[in-house]
Amino acid sequence: MDLPSKIILITVIVQVFFTLWTILSAGMGRANALKTTDLTLKDVALDNKAYPEEILKLGNNMQNQFETPVLLYAGAAIAMSVGANWVMAVAGVAYLTTRFWHRWIHIRHNRVGKRFMVFVYGIAALSIFWMALTAQVFML
Repeated sequence: MDLPSKIILITVIVQVFFTLWTILSAGMGRANALKTTDLTLKDVALDNKAYPEEILKLGNNMQNQFETPVLLYAGAAIAMSVGANWVMAVAGVAYLTTRFWHRWIHIRHNRVGKRFMVFVYGIAALSIFWMALTAQVFML
């Protein structure tokens, strides 16, 4: 396996573990909120909005990990079959970096304008990844 392919594969693996960590932290936050507040399971059985704001941020961020990362996973799978290149590798790493940055903003101060700009940077990185992938496919 060439180095760009390895980098893309590592990017996917890190994103998967990042998603698992996000799920775990949201779950632990929810469990802790149920223990330390007046919330009951009945309060949150159908709607999570009763959780404190900090827990809502964790849950919302967890949901985000199942949205645009799917495009990375699909692109990486195709890149492994048609051949990866350095543009894809760098764009994949850039996208992964924006996911960490996005989470940091999301669960800290949650300034929507900054969070949105990081989201846009991530979409730009994914777009570059997919343009490079498309070019690679049509050059076969």
